[in-house]
Amino acid sequence: MLAKRLFVAQILLLVCVVRLFSLELNVRLAPQASIPLGGDSPDLYTLGYGAGLNVDLNLFGHLSLGPEFSYYYSPLNGTGTAIQFVNGGVSVGAFAFPVSRLRVQAEAAFGPYQCMSDTSSYGNLWWKLGANGTFRLSPQVGVGATLGYISYQYPESPLYSGLLAGLSAQFTIDTKVATGNVAVSIEQPEPVFPLLYTIYKTSSFGTLTVVNNENAEIRDVTVSFRAGNYTASLMECGSLPLLEKRKSATIPLFADFSQTVQNFTENGKMPGEVVVTYKILGASRTASKTVVVSVYNRNTIRWTDASVLASFVSPNSPEVLDYAKYAVGIARDKLRTGLNRNMQFAMYLLEGLKIGGVSVSNDKTTPYAEYHRDMTKLDYVQYPFQTLAYRSGDLDDLGVLVSASMESVGLRTALIPLGDDFVVAFSLGIAPEDAESLFATQDNLLTMADEVWIPLSMSVLREGFVNSWYEGVKKINDAFAAGDNVDVIVLSEAWKTYPAASIVGNEAKFAKPESSAVTRAVETDLMRYISAEFGPKIRDLQDEIRSSGADASRYNQLGLLYIRAGMYEEAKDVYKKSAALGSVAAMVNLGNIFTLQQDYKTAATWFRKALVAQPDSKSARNGLERAELELSE
Repeated sequence: MLAKRLFVAQILLLVCVVRLFSLELNVRLAPQASIPLGGDSPDLYTLGYGAGLNVDLNLFGHLSLGPEFSYYYSPLNGTGTAIQFVNGGVSVGAFAFPVSRLRVQAEAAFGPYQCMSDTSSYGNLWWKLGANGTFRLSPQVGVGATLGYISYQYPESPLYSGLLAGLSAQFTIDTKVATGNVAVSIEQPEPVFPLLYTIYKTSSFGTLTVVNNENAEIRDVTVSFRAGNYTASLMECGSLPLLEKRKSATIPLFADFSQTVQNFTENGKMPGEVVVTYKILGASRTASKTVVVSVYNRNTIRWTDASVLASFVSPNSPEVLDYAKYAVGIARDKLRTGLNRNMQFAMYLLEGLKIGGVSVSNDKTTPYAEYHRDMTKLDYVQYPFQTLAYRSGDLDDLGVLVSASMESVGLRTALIPLGDDFVVAFSLGIAPEDAESLFATQDNLLTMADEVWIPLSMSVLREGFVNSWYEGVKKINDAFAAGDNVDVIVLSEAWKTYPAASIVGNEAKFAKPESSAVTRAVETDLMRYISAEFGPKIRDLQDEIRSSGADASRYNQLGLLYIRAGMYEEAKDVYKKSAALGSVAAMVNLGNIFTLQQDYKTAATWFRKALVAQPDSKSARNGLERAELELSE
């Protein structure tokens, strides 16, 4: 009666748990031999047999709980009779899957038993310790072996103790129907930035949750992502050695996006495919699941890292190259040999943009002054071809355009976002000691990595190169004086992390400015530069000559300053005075000036005079040979 009541209670409990949790049941039937062992059992009993039935509810992936029922027939030694044991109870176990098809379990069971013989019947408690291994033919069916030790309690000593050994058949019953596949869901904290498409190979833009809905655990799981033409290849996101049945795992989401993703001119979505490969009971399977990826428009950035602006600077954009080559083409015919080449190129590029009508137009929707300070806001930055087409942009838009045009002709640049301005610095390609001959002071220059740079303010772009230069210096000094954290983004370094975008524009083309207008504007810049940087030095030397008298060395120094300033007629005058004092260097310099002006006859005259004064002068000899060669042609 007790065993019957316990059986009914266990079945009711099992039904309730199954309905509540919707898990799986393992039903195991095990015919077994019973071998008497311990105490008086070997003397009283001989080899017996029986069978056990377990109905285990799998809990938490590795634990089992359920009723156990068994029957054993144990013959009595030398009597021709036997004792029968009918058991009911509860089994508790722990199981694992060490290899693909093998399930091993250790368990303990206890409960009441009823012992029956020909003359009497007796009941008490029993307990058992055991283990079993099952080879799974399929997720639902398996065969295996069992081994255990059982003991039937009696008031004074155990009534029977012995080993149990036998075979088993196991059937797995799902209380919730499995789909026989895997499920995948995506979570994206925020959409993809098309501008930064290359970084998503190493920086995740979301997570993938993989759920095992197969009929068994899966192994060697690999999760990959692709999105048609928006990706260059199938990108592996992560792998798992094992994913148990009905369990889930989270994998970071990576992608090998292609440049096509930069075609998103508006916020949008792209269809993606998650490919999951795995093995179940040794068989390989592949599942493909469709997910949807959110994408920002290609002009969107967040100022979490100011270096991201480097991706907007696209020097190889056809529109940028077309303009920059045009401006530098004008410059090449007008370059002054005594002045820094990079600075002259920068003047022509900047003045060309100004003459072409490019100007600052504060963006009321995403104003630079506000948005670049707030890392939580999404800013809109124009690509260089857009700013050329629109002929206007916010401070950072103009800075990106100026930097791209300079980089396209070989000038190294750096972006310096300030609180109320945006500065573009370009390298002169010279060391600080070389700048002494070109500038009155280095107070208006930047020195970075033993290289001299000139900063240009975008806020006063319309006022020309020199004003932009001096304003850039002032704004940087003000920022340092205020203790601001000044970011200096050297493009050549930033591109290693944020490569330049390669987007071709289809907006209206930029109408190139008249070359004569650009030349006049640059000439004005050069005169202002010469007056500011060479004027003090020239005046100092002139004062020395007046106070100390004629001196060939001072005349030569003054002539060199005139040449650097492009004042060739003034240089010829002072070199003639120095030559009259016997200076061979002055004679050679006069020959060089006339050669530069293509007056080869006069040049040859001065080189001959230098050789008369100093027959071993190599510079005079080389100069004469070139002049005579030109005259012979």
